[in-house]
Amino acid sequence: MDTSLSSVRVSGVRFSPGETNRDVLTYTDLLQEAGEFGTFQRRLVALTFLPNTLSAYFMFVRVFVLRQVPHYCNTSWLLAIRPNLTISELFTLTLPKKADGSFEQCLMYSPVQWDFDSIVKYGLNETQPCQNGWIYINKQELTTVNEFNLVCDKASERFISMSSFVIGLLFGSLITGTLCDRIGRYKTILIMLMLFAVFGFGTAFVPNFTVYKIFQFAIGVAISGYAISSVCLVTEWLVLSRRAPAIILAHSFYAFGLVMVSFLGYFIPHWRLLYLVGGFPVIFLISYIWILPESPRWLMMRGRKEKAKFVLRMAALVNKRTIPYNLLKELSCEEVPYGTVLSILQNRKLRKMTMVLVYVWFSISCCYFSLSSYMKKVKMNPYGSHIAFPMAEVPSRFLCVVLVEKLGRKTTLSITLYVVGFACLTSAFISKDLFSIDVTLILMGNIGMAAAITVSFIYSVELYPSTLRKWQSEKVSSRRLREISWDSSRETDASMLSTQSCWVVCGIRYWPKPSFCQTWFSIS
Repeated sequence: MDTSLSSVRVSGVRFSPGETNRDVLTYTDLLQEAGEFGTFQRRLVALTFLPNTLSAYFMFVRVFVLRQVPHYCNTSWLLAIRPNLTISELFTLTLPKKADGSFEQCLMYSPVQWDFDSIVKYGLNETQPCQNGWIYINKQELTTVNEFNLVCDKASERFISMSSFVIGLLFGSLITGTLCDRIGRYKTILIMLMLFAVFGFGTAFVPNFTVYKIFQFAIGVAISGYAISSVCLVTEWLVLSRRAPAIILAHSFYAFGLVMVSFLGYFIPHWRLLYLVGGFPVIFLISYIWILPESPRWLMMRGRKEKAKFVLRMAALVNKRTIPYNLLKELSCEEVPYGTVLSILQNRKLRKMTMVLVYVWFSISCCYFSLSSYMKKVKMNPYGSHIAFPMAEVPSRFLCVVLVEKLGRKTTLSITLYVVGFACLTSAFISKDLFSIDVTLILMGNIGMAAAITVSFIYSVELYPSTLRKWQSEKVSSRRLREISWDSSRETDASMLSTQSCWVVCGIRYWPKPSFCQTWFSIS
C-alpha cells in the first residue's frame, strides 16, 4: 500500500497536497451536501452518550466492588466455651495485636483445650493463620471481598482481577483496528455493545471469582474496542470543523458515568445489585442494530458504491437536504488495501509521528491512572470525591472546544499538560497536613489530565488517513501495559507524576501540527 504523503487516492481519484482543483469531487463535498451537522449527525453523536457512560461505569465500579472491608479470623471456638462473649471480648482473648494496638487480621491464637478461666488468667501465645474463615464487621455491605473471601493469602486475587481487566483493554485495542477494517465500523461497534450487555450486566450472576475475572477481561475488550471504533465512525460522518466539538461532547459523558458509580455505590451496598442496576441500561443498546449507520467512507474503500450512496441519501433525507444526482453519479469507489502497522512503519514521517504519539499516550495514561491511585492515599470521602472530581472535568472539556479552535490542537494540549505538570510537581512538596491545598492540586491535575486525553483523541484521529486511523488509535495498547504495572504496584509518588507530565510536555515540542490546509488531511 502506498503510504507516501506526496499523494493519496480517495474515491478512485488521486490528490496531491498542492492540488487545488475544486472541480474534482471529494468526500467532504458529499458530507456538506448531505448536511454538515444536521439532525442525522447530531443523532449519531447522541448515540455515543449511553455507551460512554456505561464504559466509565463498568471501568470504575470495581472501586466499590473490590474495596477492602474490615475482617478478622473466625475464632468462634471460644464461644463454645463461653457463648455470651461480646465481639470485643472475643477478639481480645483470641487475636494478637499489632504494634499500633489494632488486632491482626490474618493471624489468630491457636485453640486450646482449656477452661475459660485458665484462658483469661494465662492468656494465649501461639499464633497461626486463620483456619475457619473470617468474621466481617460490616455485614450490611457485601462486596466480592467478603463473598469470595479475598483476604489474607487471597488478597492478591483483587489485583489479578484488575490486571485481567486492563489486559482486556490491551487486547481490545489490538483487535479493533482489524475488525474495523475487515467487517466495518458498524459491526465492530455492535460486537462491543454485545460484550457490554453480556459481560457487563452478566457479571451480577457470576458463580465464583474465576468467572468474575474472565468477565472483567471481556468488559475491558468492550471498553477499548468501543472507544476506538466509535471515534472512527463519528469522525468519518463529520467534516473537520465539527469533529472536535463532537468528540469533546461525547467524552463529557464519561464524567456522568463516574457520578453514576458514586451515586449508586452510596445507596446500594450489594455488589451484585450494583452490576444489575448500573448495567440495566444495556437493554437500550439493542436498538442500535437498527438506528446506527455504517461509515460511507469505509463502504467506499471496500468498493460498495451502492450501499455508500444509500447511507448518504439516508443522511440527507434526515437532514432535509438533497444530494444532487450528478454528484452521486460522479462518485467513484475503488477498493483500498487494508492498512496495517507496517503501513505506518514504512513511511518515515508517519513512523516518527507514531513514535511521539505512543510515548505521549503512554505518559498521559501513566499520569492519569497514577493520579487516581494517589487520590486514594488522601483522606477524602470516596463517594464525594467520585462526584466532585468528574463534574469538575465537564467544564474543562467544554473549554477545550473553544481552545482547540482558537489556539489549535498543539497549543491546547501543551497548556493542559503544563497544568498537570505544575499540579503534580507542586503536590510533591506540599505537606499532607495542608489538606485543602493538596486536594486543590489533585483536582487541578485531574481536570488537566481529562482535558489532555480528550484533546489527544482529537489530535490523533486528525493526523492519520482513514485507512491507517484505526491502527494509529491502537497506540493505546502501549498505555494498557503501563496500567497493568500500575495495578500491581499499588503505590504512587507525586514526584513521579510530575516527571511523567514534564516529559510529555517536552515531547510536545516534536509533536507535528495537523496540516488542515493540505488536501491530504482534508479528505482523510
